[in-house]
Amino acid sequence: MDKLVEVYAASDITLAYLIKAHLEDAGIPVYIANENVSAAYSIDGMAPRVLVPAGRAEEAREIIAEIQSSSRTDEDDDLDDMAGFDDPEI
Repeated sequence: MDKLVEVYAASDITLAYLIKAHLEDAGIPVYIANENVSAAYSIDGMAPRVLVPAGRAEEAREIIAEIQSSSRTDEDDDLDDMAGFDDPEI
């Protein structure tokens, strides 16, 4: 088995599990280190970390980048909606 490498350090365990679910859906084995540590109480470097086999790390990083990009697009759309930018009269 490949050495495990970190592909993402999550701000909280919920986000770590969300990333894990997406990666597992793509067939990538995922392990979460420090999963019992809350980011609010974490010590340097003790946030939940998403680990995958080294041979799948690049693929995992690409999937994570897509998730982050999609999340930003959704947030931008929400802000546009709140500002009325989708209103044809503006």
